Amino acid sequence: MPLDPAIRSLIGQFRKSPEWDEFLDLELLQKLLPSLVGEQLADVMRVTAIYGSKLVVDVPDKIWRKQLSQMKPRLVKHINELWGIDRITDIQFNV
Repeated sequence: MPLDPAIRSLIGQFRKSPEWDEFLDLELLQKLLPSLVGEQLADVMRVTAIYGSKLVVDVPDKIWRKQLSQMKPRLVKHINELWGIDRITDIQFNV
């Protein structure tokens, strides 16, 4: 589900602010995850951290970890729509 270009533009402008930091990236992603990956997937994913370009996500069980791991390239693409750049290159799924 593509993110509205106007919202992406605003995010890009805010990220240039000296007050912006990685914690705001994390909070923004946590809030907008349903818009990026869909409500159903967002309901089973809990974004817990961003380390460099790696996103850390908690999932309920090994079955979800396996399913989401297979979807990783598509998830990375959708998540990066938030920033308009390749901010995230990998996702680590933890049970």
